[in-house]
Amino acid sequence: MSNTAWILVGVAVAVLGVAAWLLMTPVHASQETSSSAENAEPDAVEPVAASDTASPEPEAMAQTSSQVETVSGVDVPRTTALWVVDGVIDLGEYRNHASISDVQIHWQNDANTLRMALESPGTGYVSIGLDPERRMEGANYIIGYVEEGVAHLRDDFGSGPTMHSGDTERGGRDNILSSAGSEWADHTVIEFAIPLDSGDEMDKVLQPGGTYDVIVAYHDLQDGFDTRHSRRGSGQITLDAAP
Repeated sequence: MSNTAWILVGVAVAVLGVAAWLLMTPVHASQETSSSAENAEPDAVEPVAASDTASPEPEAMAQTSSQVETVSGVDVPRTTALWVVDGVIDLGEYRNHASISDVQIHWQNDANTLRMALESPGTGYVSIGLDPERRMEGANYIIGYVEEGVAHLRDDFGSGPTMHSGDTERGGRDNILSSAGSEWADHTVIEFAIPLDSGDEMDKVLQPGGTYDVIVAYHDLQDGFDTRHSRRGSGQITLDAAP
């Protein structure tokens, strides 16, 4: 091959090389752009107003928490209007407590309503007489028992020193506002709420802040409203002063 031919071949190779370099450069730039797009930060999202999504401040949450109390496993506002009568005596549920002849008496009242729980060391009935005049006579008498998981309570009146009968049997009314009970192998609980002044002739009027004689009785084993007691006793309780 002549020298001229070799020169032409060299020029052609050079031209092809330059062309190839020019073609490769755009492709490489495109790949870099795609890679940068994959790694780029996402577009900024416009923030939502704080009032729509903000969580309560810790102080506000603490204030909300301080306004509720647990009653029988449930959080409710601290108000006597939501007293829960469920047959269970929770720790701190009642402000007042007394023990008479092994019957544990728990009570609390506002200006209108007395809520009370009795816990006896037996599985029979348990009862309390409020403000008796002579032994059982004249007492506002509440008696109850639990049978097969069901609480039975009755509003009675002390009709004699050793006698009581249902208010409804003497022309009065059963003024138990709410009641419940529970029973275990070694004790029974009844819980109830009654008005301080029912307007019923068969009930005594109770005053907030007043101190009253009480009598209690229970049976170790037997249920019923007319069963003789296994044990009885007497003492005093003082109601809460009016709020």
